[in-house]
Amino acid sequence: MDIFEEICRAYGLKGTLKGVSRIKRGHINESFRVDMDVDGKERSYLFQRVNEYVFKNPEQIIKNVRAVTEHVRRKLEEAGEADVKRKVIRLYKHGDDYIYVTDGGDYWRVMSFVYNAATYDEYDTKLLKSIGFGFGRFLSMLSDFPGGDLYETIPDFHNTPKRFESFFKAFEKDAFGRASGIAEEAEFIRSAETYASRFNDLYSAGKIPLRVTHNDTKGNNIMIDISTGEPLAVIDLDTVMPGFAMNDFGDAVRYAANTAAEDEADLSKVSLDLDRYKALADGFLPPMKGRYTDYEIKNMPWGVVLMTLEIAVRFLTDYLEGDVYFKTDYEEHNLVRGRCQLALAKDAIEKLPLMEKITENYL
Repeated sequence: MDIFEEICRAYGLKGTLKGVSRIKRGHINESFRVDMDVDGKERSYLFQRVNEYVFKNPEQIIKNVRAVTEHVRRKLEEAGEADVKRKVIRLYKHGDDYIYVTDGGDYWRVMSFVYNAATYDEYDTKLLKSIGFGFGRFLSMLSDFPGGDLYETIPDFHNTPKRFESFFKAFEKDAFGRASGIAEEAEFIRSAETYASRFNDLYSAGKIPLRVTHNDTKGNNIMIDISTGEPLAVIDLDTVMPGFAMNDFGDAVRYAANTAAEDEADLSKVSLDLDRYKALADGFLPPMKGRYTDYEIKNMPWGVVLMTLEIAVRFLTDYLEGDVYFKTDYEEHNLVRGRCQLALAKDAIEKLPLMEKITENYL
């Protein structure tokens, strides 16, 4: 039996399978839009195959996603928000479970499909403000969620010093003979180690708290209403767990305020666009007022620096280890990604005072 028909039957989805299309986004899980014909009307779902290499305990991510989405749904309903079904995803059940395991051991889940909506990889300032607001609203609704109730689905996911440590271990081991080609990059990463522990040190000193954070706030992880440009559901919730709010803001800026693609090979095209930074801040930070401390907001620009350095290190570590974590399109894809992010990190460090000046307006 076709796997999609098998899953439809397992979840008791009504209608006849009409079509399946792969959604080409995201580095980790495989996602598919599945269309059903229900008495002549089309109904769509999102099917995902969970990457077990990344998520060692798929049941834990399901429990996290359920807890977070139910909390957000209650907040939206209490606030009298319209169109709640499109502003928070729903997980479907089969029997008493939310995840389906095939005979081959693959883990699948079924989620609601957000209609008349799209994700974007190119942005104008109006769209960036909308994306920023969507993420800021999401975090503000989770500001009172007890983070201790969530599983740490990927241990040390945004532990930047550990990411640096893993990079240098992989560099020394050089299992695939690739280290000699990134000696210059390794030298810069070594020089930037002083930045890596900033948030960990502030937390240890009691100056910033742990929050419930998304931990992957790329601009294409939020659905946008095609007709109005309104932010709808935040998606890809597998990494929702305790973290620092500054990292969520920083990752959003890293991805959307880069003047080039995340994997641009021509580094002359790579820079941090301050107009895009301001547009994201205009949307992201106002919903956080009163729910997050001024000190957290003041440190938001540092999130840009740390997250850009961290993702650069992660891409290059995966390159050194044989490209086992991120999906790649060609042999040196992770190398190109890593070099692009290092170029962006260097520009972010230079522009840190300018980002801090812009951010002062929200204190």
